[in-house]
Amino acid sequence: MLRLSEANACALCDTALLGKGLSGPDAATCRDAIVFASLRGLDSHGIVSILPGITNSIAQGRIDPSATVRRVGSNVLQGQGTAGPVIGAATMRRAIEDAARRGVGVAVAFNCNHFGAASFYASMALERGLIGVCLCNAGPSVAPFGGARPLHGTNPIAYALPGGDEPPIVLDIATSVAAHGQVHKAARRGQSIPPGWAVDENGEPTTDPNRAKTLLPFGGHKGYGLGVLVDVLTAGLAASTIGVEVRQQDKDREHAGQSFFMLAIDPEFLGGRAELRSRVDALWRQVREIPPARGFSEVLMPGELEHREEARRRRDGIPLYDEDWTALIQGLARAGLSGEELAERFAPIAS
Repeated sequence: MLRLSEANACALCDTALLGKGLSGPDAATCRDAIVFASLRGLDSHGIVSILPGITNSIAQGRIDPSATVRRVGSNVLQGQGTAGPVIGAATMRRAIEDAARRGVGVAVAFNCNHFGAASFYASMALERGLIGVCLCNAGPSVAPFGGARPLHGTNPIAYALPGGDEPPIVLDIATSVAAHGQVHKAARRGQSIPPGWAVDENGEPTTDPNRAKTLLPFGGHKGYGLGVLVDVLTAGLAASTIGVEVRQQDKDREHAGQSFFMLAIDPEFLGGRAELRSRVDALWRQVREIPPARGFSEVLMPGELEHREEARRRRDGIPLYDEDWTALIQGLARAGLSGEELAERFAPIAS
């Protein structure tokens, strides 16, 4: 097992992203989104997958590093040609600005690239004492309940609720049983995936990540229903492609790629910020007082494991398997960067 320090993770991201032509502010936004995920243990959306994804998209012309976010309506943004985290952060900032004036702010974006972990954008609202919600649709990869072919993407949902003395409550889930990145990670490590995650090209259940062609919704009809909601609130409100029509982002197409929905709520316009924080803290205390069921050592709040993991990784570094580090460096090399130089400059340490 290797460990990459937070400082080296940030420096590696900066070097790679600036090296592919992103501006300083855009590179910093992408870096922050990537390292946020890696520190919180969201490895399927962290440095091993998202950093090579962005740099290779630039190399292949799907991302224009000089592109800027276009505002095509009061609260509708277009991500044509921009990196996913750039348009994602811009959309949440727009929602936060409206919430500061009106109490509630909603903004949507279309023609976007993959933005990494949805909870990064929901958590942006916490800096202002607001509640944040982030939804994102994606190209078809998840079957509807009872279906043999995919209808929509993993369609994640994330929320961030500010605490007082206690940490914020942050949830980040796919509406599928698992995210694509988890399947890719299992394939990279030569591991099986659990039963019930996916089916093969014939619609048959499989535990082989290399044969997994279609993911399944979590909780059957429940995850399916939430996935449909995400599609409508993102693509529906952004007037973009939806369901099976969603294609890979393309800077030369006006309507393609993923759509985002960002919501920010200022509790001061309702019951008050202090009152909200006190009740979030009370909920933490109540959760801790609940005895664990058989087979469990404790009862946790949503996002509590990630909160603990972030503290641990800030202290000890981001854990990487050898094959993860190799895949990261090879991915950056395919994007035209000097893989050997990057591997030497930012090498993780063995643990």
